[in-house]
Amino acid sequence: MVLLLSIVVLAAVFLLVSSKHHRKCDSGANPLPPGPPWQHLPRLGNLLYRCPTIASLADVLQHLHAAYGPVVSLWAAGNKPAIFIASRDAAYRTLVRAGATFAHRPPSWPFGLNGHGINSTPYGSRWSLLRRNLGSHLAAADVASALQSSLDKLVPSLESEADDGVVAPSEMFRAAVFSFFASLCFGEGVAEDVLWKLRGLHTEILSLVVELGAFHLMPPFLEVACYLPKCWRFSKAQKRHRVTVMALISARQQPNREEVGAGRRRCYVDTLLELGLPDEEMVSLCWEFMNAAAKTTSTALEWIMARLVIHQDKQQKLWKDIAGTRFNENYMADDGRRSPFLEAVVLEALRLHPPAHYLLAHTTDKDVYLDGYVIPKGSVVNYGLADMGRDAASWTSPDEFLPERFLEGGEGYGLSVTAGCSNGNKTIRMMPFGSGRRACPGADVALTVLKSFVENLVTRFEWKPVGDGDGAVDMEEKPGLVTEMKTPLRTCLLVRQHG
Repeated sequence: MVLLLSIVVLAAVFLLVSSKHHRKCDSGANPLPPGPPWQHLPRLGNLLYRCPTIASLADVLQHLHAAYGPVVSLWAAGNKPAIFIASRDAAYRTLVRAGATFAHRPPSWPFGLNGHGINSTPYGSRWSLLRRNLGSHLAAADVASALQSSLDKLVPSLESEADDGVVAPSEMFRAAVFSFFASLCFGEGVAEDVLWKLRGLHTEILSLVVELGAFHLMPPFLEVACYLPKCWRFSKAQKRHRVTVMALISARQQPNREEVGAGRRRCYVDTLLELGLPDEEMVSLCWEFMNAAAKTTSTALEWIMARLVIHQDKQQKLWKDIAGTRFNENYMADDGRRSPFLEAVVLEALRLHPPAHYLLAHTTDKDVYLDGYVIPKGSVVNYGLADMGRDAASWTSPDEFLPERFLEGGEGYGLSVTAGCSNGNKTIRMMPFGSGRRACPGADVALTVLKSFVENLVTRFEWKPVGDGDGAVDMEEKPGLVTEMKTPLRTCLLVRQHG
């Protein structure tokens, strides 16, 4: 009984302290951005009332933005304000104009597969070194050879399925894209059974991760509580992943004599070995490279092809535009000869379907004043990417699939998806790869991969809906760290005859 009374008294004290802290942060000449009147619990915030998962968080934020405006406040764990921004102008002013201030990350657990990744590394000299190393590798990588190898696997698998009628290409897309990025990460010639094992480990580990933790909004002790039932499986999968990746790293340290020399192409692991990083850091960086790149790119590819299945007129227009391009014997064209409409199709699909609807969380190293409100130092700050890409104030008919808007003379012509805006424009119109100093360093490679895959898939096959009407493809979204199609794409493939 005494213990129960003690708990009640402590809870009351915590609530009182929390309430005072909340009023203190929300008073004065520059209050926090508006938010719901939910009770702010000590150490817990108020997010757990309505949004314990990413799916419910997205739904709640949609209603909150409609009620309170494009910048809203919630309370994360540990009495931290969580600021969610859906305003294009506010995104530009914070991520671009105040880039150094918003380039920081909230503290993350120092262990785990992403404990040493570039995305989780604090803004500073180590982050600069690792990001510059990754950017240099991607800029110099032999992307064309890796793409050709992946397409050589994908096209025959699709052709064999096409003979049976209806094709569900999602898993084939994922395998081909994973193979491409594995070549850039670990080098060419990774055995198929090793790729299959590694991809299975990625799927298993991701299914065990508490998704909300990626937003840095859940108290650590609750994360532990959520993990406990799965902790043993997670630990075993993590150990298997480490063994598999270290074997691939060791293979690069002890190359066969025939492979030494100019003929052996450099991979990401080679650059990490040259930096002299510890094993745990290399494993973490390889996990980040593969997980961040393969999942988002394959998801984007499926959304693009789903749009082309629905919009047969756009697919035919793209095919005719591609047909005017000179290909080599493998139906590959360099970017200088690519169809302008191809890039327009990819950009329009990314505008409507950014693979992630929210960025990894940002934080600030000082108080920031925005539109009469204050974003306190150390706040969790995140951005609604899908909201910006579908903003009616920025795009004509924003819910329609209109690739022509990205052609010369269109409203999106000249837009840089890595900067989020056109030259001289001081607002972000879309940012599927983020923006500012923490923007995705692999954005250009991802665009090249998407254009190459779409170009080949439309050149080799005619993509037809299963049944009649737009309803033949279900475009409902499945919220998560990556927003996938709730119902995977199904299509009828007709192999094009090339004379």
